[in-house]
Amino acid sequence: MKKFIPLLIAIMLCATICLSACANTDFFVVANGDVNNFDTSLFYGNTKTMQGADPSLIYVAPRVGEDGTVDPDTGFYYAYVTATSTINAWRTKDMTNWQYLGAVFRPDLDTFWGYTNFWAPAVYHDEASGIYYMFYSASKRGTSNTHYVSLATSTTPDGPFVEYDTGVNQPLVDFSNIPKDSPAYQYRSSEESFEDGYFAAIDAEPFVDADGTKYLLFTQDRTAGYSSSATFIMKMDEWWQPDYSTVKCLTVTGYTTVGGTEEIDEGTVNEGPYMLYHDGLYYLTFSVHSYDESIYQVRQAVGESPMGPFRKVPVEKGGAVLTTDGLTMYTNSSGHHSFITVGDQLYISYHTFKNDESIDEARKIRFDKVSFVTNEDGLPLIYANGPTVTLQPLPSEISGYENKAESARVYTTNLADGSDVYRLTDGTLKIHANSSLVDQTYFNKGKSKITLVWDDYVSAKAIMVYNSCEFTTTFTAVDNIRIKYRQDGKEGTVDTGRIAFDYDAFSLEKSYFDVVYAGASVTIQFADMDVISIEITISEPKKADVFAVAEVTVLGRRNDK
Repeated sequence: MKKFIPLLIAIMLCATICLSACANTDFFVVANGDVNNFDTSLFYGNTKTMQGADPSLIYVAPRVGEDGTVDPDTGFYYAYVTATSTINAWRTKDMTNWQYLGAVFRPDLDTFWGYTNFWAPAVYHDEASGIYYMFYSASKRGTSNTHYVSLATSTTPDGPFVEYDTGVNQPLVDFSNIPKDSPAYQYRSSEESFEDGYFAAIDAEPFVDADGTKYLLFTQDRTAGYSSSATFIMKMDEWWQPDYSTVKCLTVTGYTTVGGTEEIDEGTVNEGPYMLYHDGLYYLTFSVHSYDESIYQVRQAVGESPMGPFRKVPVEKGGAVLTTDGLTMYTNSSGHHSFITVGDQLYISYHTFKNDESIDEARKIRFDKVSFVTNEDGLPLIYANGPTVTLQPLPSEISGYENKAESARVYTTNLADGSDVYRLTDGTLKIHANSSLVDQTYFNKGKSKITLVWDDYVSAKAIMVYNSCEFTTTFTAVDNIRIKYRQDGKEGTVDTGRIAFDYDAFSLEKSYFDVVYAGASVTIQFADMDVISIEITISEPKKADVFAVAEVTVLGRRNDK
């Protein structure tokens, strides 16, 4: 099987179209093909090779000095990543063009307590002090296959980070200080592992609650002789002062709750924890299965306090935040993540392998939009529009364009029985077939129309019609998109004509079917105009008697931009 080619993003075809109002306008059709030729002011494609693993993202707002000059290290999104003997970093202003900064933490390996396995940086910016705190784990000199948590700091986001001075050349967190009656002891590999200060701790992640209380999450590393990994939390008096008396286990592998009996399928891994607060609930997200398995993925548990208890949500109830399945295997090992808020939109950053078909190459960083979606039990859950390899809208805070489809009235013809119109504009993409939180809108075979109507004209610059995530319900082409518009005080109508998917770019070698990657769309881009209605006609299902449309997006200029 040949290497999958990330698709969708393509050659811009410029055509002059005569409008009914007798005005001329240039339309730019973005079709399937060249992954490097798209408007980076509107879209991103997860096509950049940002090498690294275990990403930790922060945003550093522009900082203006008294003389009016902007600090050149501010106004960027920073991504800190694992690089084994160093911690490396990337930065960007637009989530598309990333600048490689190289090593931002590089201790002297001849003298430093740690000598390898510098894993999973997690950076917190204290705006009051201006200090950047970086937690990480490393193997201790003189030991074999051990991992300890420590802390480095910097006064600038691009480093250099320097190990916090504990007065001795030792890691910051010494788990030999855990009280002997701590429940953590039941998850030890041996009592000796505590006696010598060794707890095999990795993946430290800071969390600050609304009341200012500091917490540190971390994982027990199964590669150091443990049969499985568990997730722990403890309070921090200061970022350099752990409160060992508060250590508590939040998850154990294979069970929905700590101490419970309800089993859950997730392998032997609970690692890479992250915590979010949303509308009165705490969300603990973590990776399950092994990093070198294609089914490596992000799951979630929900609680009412940072200290728990937390209950894992089964996959069939929407517990998978980010995953793949056997039908949409165009990427693999999507896991170990962090979240970043861009304006008012939440995004997940995660790593996959550079080679989408194997683990023989290094890992790379991707990111995708996140929503909170309520499951059948009425529980709001985290859902990611990913993993994607195709063209996606940039965050509106960066592009200045937002999805206008969400405010439109939607009408359809030939809708399949039991299908929902509202899913066409709900802002979520069905990426993997095993998702129970979101779905697609299904149509019967034959000519079907999707019409978006607004009460008044809205700004528009691009239209995206997302295909099905399932091979059997994809459509071959969009027959036509008809736009009723107003431009320069004149009203008119324009038709795009047929826009087909390029299945040469989607196909698998020696396969019996053509593939549309989940998250792929037919996309047209044009000069800014005001629209009152958009009519999308589709009549060519690829395989079955029904076809599905995952989403319709209309990008228009934000009113505040």
